[in-house]
Amino acid sequence: MESLSLQNFISLIIVFVSWLLIIFLLTARTKNKTSNIILALFLIVNAQDSSGLFASYFVYPKFPGWGMIINSTVFFKLPLLYLYFLSVIYSDFKFKKIHLFHLTAWIINTIVLTPRFYAVDFDAKWAFLRVIDYRETIEIRFSYIIVHIQILVYFIMSFILIKKYKTLLLENYSNSNLLNYKWLFQIVFLYTVIAFIATIKNIFLFLHLETILFYTQITVSLIALGFMCWFVLKVMHSPEIFRGINSNLQLVKSIVQEDQHMRIQDSIESSEIIALKKYMLERKPYLNASLTIYNLSNEMDMNVRDLSLLINHDLNQHFFDFVNGYRIRKAMDILKDPQKKELTILEILYEVGFNSKSSFNTAFKKHTNQTPTEYREKALKSAA
Repeated sequence: MESLSLQNFISLIIVFVSWLLIIFLLTARTKNKTSNIILALFLIVNAQDSSGLFASYFVYPKFPGWGMIINSTVFFKLPLLYLYFLSVIYSDFKFKKIHLFHLTAWIINTIVLTPRFYAVDFDAKWAFLRVIDYRETIEIRFSYIIVHIQILVYFIMSFILIKKYKTLLLENYSNSNLLNYKWLFQIVFLYTVIAFIATIKNIFLFLHLETILFYTQITVSLIALGFMCWFVLKVMHSPEIFRGINSNLQLVKSIVQEDQHMRIQDSIESSEIIALKKYMLERKPYLNASLTIYNLSNEMDMNVRDLSLLINHDLNQHFFDFVNGYRIRKAMDILKDPQKKELTILEILYEVGFNSKSSFNTAFKKHTNQTPTEYREKALKSAA
């Protein structure tokens, strides 16, 4: 009884925290209403799955069929999370008929339960639920199998999607503040940990290891509570954490595969590359902190596809690294100039096109193996 009470108490906290975030998402003023609605639906389903109290105490006793339907919403959790990822990654996201594919697991589960549960009368439904050990029913076992297959499929899909998002950002943007794919990766990683422990819990459930099962359930509940608290704080602190990209953006490797007439360069220093480098040195477009490959292609009056291939393929550099290389070299010139020693690191990073100290320090150390301060001290000492 104590174990049940403790687990229910933790579940109620999860539900309370979830609803706080749901209310915030549905009332917050934002351009990305679709993402907020999808995330709110995910949290509603997650809260129900985490506790099950509403269905167990208020629905099942009088409406067992509806109780099973409510519990079956667990099959919507990962599809909703995946659709949320799509909606924040792509600024032009819209629901399409193909998204009905995400109902597959729920439909299969419903079909399996229909003959002996949904299609029978009230007494037969209760007889199904009151079986000596519901874990022994083939339908329930099958439902658990579907859930775990779904977990595996959606985590693979999510990691592939996030990896693609990261690559597209690096190939098309120069501003590291756009690299919020880390936030997506953190969500998937933490959710993977929770799902892994929940899977172990289910193994104990079917092996009838009740004592170990209790402690595993408590562990899952506590981790889920921690995840929800972290999630709320993250969203509250950064409500506009994502800046979506256009769904028409293609990975450079896809463009290369599609283009059967790729030019073969005799030398890496082709006329186009020479022209690009000359433009970067003379016009200094990298000083624009929000420079994108579209901006640069417009300035150079060059097709964006050709420019992307030139930088990301021919030079074998991501656009992000290509632009930041010029910014770092500009910063190095300023740092070793005795006449500019009064400028702070913060002033310099803004001057050369960066917009955050952390991203500047990371990029500078990547190019020089030194921090900006260390580089300045050594350069000025050598010049003295």
